Amino acid sequence: MRRIPVPDKWRTLVLGAEYDRAEVPLYEASGRRRATLLKTLLSSACRMDCRYCPFRAGCPFAKRRTWETDKLVRITLDLYRRGVISGLFLTSALYGDPDTVVEKQIEVTEKLRKAGFKGYIHLRLMPGVHWWYIRRAADLADRIGVNLETTDPARFSEIAPSKGDWRQDILYKLEYMARESRWRKASVDTQIMVGVAGDSDEDILRLTWRLYRILGLSRVHYSAFKPVRGTPLENAPPTPKWREHRLYQASELIRRYGYSYAELSSILDERGMLPDKDPKEAYAEANPDLYPVDINNASLHELLRIPGIGPGAAELILRIREHRRVTAPLLVRILGITTAKKVLRYVYTGDRTLF
Repeated sequence: MRRIPVPDKWRTLVLGAEYDRAEVPLYEASGRRRATLLKTLLSSACRMDCRYCPFRAGCPFAKRRTWETDKLVRITLDLYRRGVISGLFLTSALYGDPDTVVEKQIEVTEKLRKAGFKGYIHLRLMPGVHWWYIRRAADLADRIGVNLETTDPARFSEIAPSKGDWRQDILYKLEYMARESRWRKASVDTQIMVGVAGDSDEDILRLTWRLYRILGLSRVHYSAFKPVRGTPLENAPPTPKWREHRLYQASELIRRYGYSYAELSSILDERGMLPDKDPKEAYAEANPDLYPVDINNASLHELLRIPGIGPGAAELILRIREHRRVTAPLLVRILGITTAKKVLRYVYTGDRTLF
């Protein structure tokens, strides 16, 4: 079979978008609907000097490419109609002022919607964008967001010295997006770089808790730092992927399982870092006085703190308990033998265990 060459523009803009996260690489998400997205930069040309970014101004290896909006719309529609994708994730480098870039993102979105595109659209907006563009994007897209990158202004200024003010141009814009999302179409997300600015897991989890519980964000993404040739941080050590993964797991404990920041702080080491193990199991080991849990009398809150039991299984157990006792054999039928073995280490069922 003849191999079709991949255009250089496509390779640069689509592969370049890997640095912005749109999907969650977690087993917890596997049972829910997954969107197959065309994920691309609008442009890889950038006037910023972020110390970690492969598209920073002056990087000798960066390829500068920009989509023509009509061409991107045609390609997206064609892939969508053929069933190859179910949505578009559109981000960009900052090649002009924030409003100019976001205006082009909105133009792509408007043209897609007018052409009958009913798929998922996720826009990663630019720091400092005007409120009007945020409102327009929130009416058109399914999800919008702006990248926080780090956890405080000092660290942000160190790694992205020309990208604007962390509070004014990013955090306050994110807060505004969250308020607008209450009566507009789009939900809101953000991204934090892991390991590039010296943030501890404690710093990241404290901010994550605020973003979920106070602002009401739908998702916080994490991106492990990878050094890029031609940038000031090219010789810095990469962040282990397991650290990103453990932060995603801990984030889910906050977002879906109701854990507080104070509870998760009990599993952090003296440097404020998570261990390389499932944080839910680490929490159980750090709080042995809370286990075993009587599965026939436990509240939803207590059930969700049992390793191996998620929100769906917890709700099912509560429904079953209205009619009968939950026994070890029944847990095997509900959860499967592998998960049930894990669960039975942390629960009391009142009957002789199978294992």
